[in-house]
Amino acid sequence: MSKKVAALGAGVALLASSAVMAGGYGYGYGNGAEYYGGGLYIGANLGDVYYKEQGFDTIVPAVAFVNIGEEINPYLAVEARVGGGVAGDNFRFFHVDVPLIYGGYVKGTLPVTPWFAGYAIAGVGGMEVHRNYANFNSNDAGFSYGIGGQFTLYGGARLHAEWARIDTGTNDGFSWSADQLSVGVSWLL
Repeated sequence: MSKKVAALGAGVALLASSAVMAGGYGYGYGNGAEYYGGGLYIGANLGDVYYKEQGFDTIVPAVAFVNIGEEINPYLAVEARVGGGVAGDNFRFFHVDVPLIYGGYVKGTLPVTPWFAGYAIAGVGGMEVHRNYANFNSNDAGFSYGIGGQFTLYGGARLHAEWARIDTGTNDGFSWSADQLSVGVSWLL
């Protein structure tokens, strides 16, 4: 895991623990009644794509993306994402960039406490990959899925961490896969 994602994860954990402790001061469910503040939300994530191609070590370019979604109820949402590369990465003389990353997902959420929920996503995801070797550019899309957790803060903000399988494919007969590990924040509108 890259140092920037580890540092962001530590920051998310610190803020989330503060949010959980703040729950005792009226920031979660109110007087035992369930609070549901669903609806439209927007957010932003920062993370790494773990690009693994047959014959290479893992190459880890950094990406950032925005998301917009609609919570249908506390357990189900639909979400769209689009973003691009922040920095490329190298393995020996081979370089990989991700100029574009995108997806459309159904998001199933399981509230564990008033402040924490686990979730799973499934849908179509893809990315444009730029390489400095064979088959220089490709734009592949396919079935994408992942899991994550989110901490709800006061005022409708949420911090989240997520792993997702973005895509798989072939490059000149060599298979590859791309996993994403990201942290981010979103706001209910």
